[in-house]
Amino acid sequence: MSASEYNQKFEVKTPKSVYPPREDTLLLASCIPKPQNGLKKALEIGSGSGFLSMVIASKGWKVTSIDVNPLAVAATKANIQENGHFDIHCIEGSFDEIEYLEEGMFDLIVWNLPYVTVPKSGPFLEPMEEASMLDLGTDGWSSELRSYLESHPNMLSRKGCVLLLYRTYPDSPSKPEDWLKSGWTSRKMAQKIMGDEMLCVYSHWRPWGGLEPIQIDTIKSTMDYNFNKNEVVQRIIANKQIGGRGRRGKDWISDPNGLAATWCITGQNNINSGMFQVVLGAMISRSLGFELKWPNDIIDTEFKKCGGIMFSMDGDKNLRIGVGINKTPQPVHGIQTTGWEFVDVEMEKGHVFKIVDACVATLFESHPLSQSVNVEDYLQFAWRSLSRVLSRGVRLNYRRDLATVSGLTRQGEITVLQRGLVTEVCDLDTIEWKGC
Repeated sequence: MSASEYNQKFEVKTPKSVYPPREDTLLLASCIPKPQNGLKKALEIGSGSGFLSMVIASKGWKVTSIDVNPLAVAATKANIQENGHFDIHCIEGSFDEIEYLEEGMFDLIVWNLPYVTVPKSGPFLEPMEEASMLDLGTDGWSSELRSYLESHPNMLSRKGCVLLLYRTYPDSPSKPEDWLKSGWTSRKMAQKIMGDEMLCVYSHWRPWGGLEPIQIDTIKSTMDYNFNKNEVVQRIIANKQIGGRGRRGKDWISDPNGLAATWCITGQNNINSGMFQVVLGAMISRSLGFELKWPNDIIDTEFKKCGGIMFSMDGDKNLRIGVGINKTPQPVHGIQTTGWEFVDVEMEKGHVFKIVDACVATLFESHPLSQSVNVEDYLQFAWRSLSRVLSRGVRLNYRRDLATVSGLTRQGEITVLQRGLVTEVCDLDTIEWKGC
């Protein structure tokens, strides 16, 4: 949506110290969904001029807007009156100090996160400008909001969605991946380069509407569980897995203290399983503080295996995703493995499951307020993850001759360069990794 299209609909005035509508505002505005499935209550944090609140209301949402700057609140109220949006309720204050919001059960929360770099020398911002334009707080305002939502769960409805605009380059304290690490989805909606900055819009929600997983005591393999074919999604966690399945029919020796879980997701016909397996492996590895070894091994910085991922189609449309991750290091078939204690000794199995669950939902959950996954974005992410391992001197032999990994295809295959020839490789039996 162009600025000219919105300028024809809204005329706004912004006093000094109030952030005016700019390109970042329009980028976020272009991602505002229409109300769906009975979801209709929206909250805008940091209303500024009221421009974005009016965009949200014009989509059909019942809007509450807030701002810590009293001049912004005055501007929002004046502009919504001037433009005829009398049903927007505007309040002065922060999201963590207005009691009314705690039980709001909002279905959509929107925030153009502050991202102005803190100036090292003058001219300095005024206090109100600093509060509304600088990314402050512990790990940025994004994490402050997420922590508040976790401690006040009634502020966001069960199927509600949070839509945030981040500056992802240069780095800001607020980072979209922090939501994954806390068990929320983190799906990119849009991005735009503005000068020397990269701005991105992400949607975050609680996976699967807060549906609890199935927990069982002992099973041969979670991949063999008899799921109900009528459910859209089911997840199973086993306290003990005695016959885990590895790649190509090999056994996966499960850590009794580790994670053994499987997801069964319906409606996944014609899925590019090779590509999504690599992408999911990269997301899980990075979120846990590990690395990815193509195509689906989770490894540490010393190239010891911590876990793995398996995809399997159950019938024509049902996808099964098995994930096994060790908590503690142990020898498997004479090879020393590692565990997530390597990166976080205090992390419990329940939190590891939440991270993995959020990664799966980010890629596969169909949420009424979020668009589908952009494959190209996640392929680039997977390639960057693989490159981190390759940059440490890892090489491979392809058909018993030294080769170099040069890329990743849309099918999840690696391309290898060998004696001037480029080959797409999907057969693990034809390669041997060196240095890991």
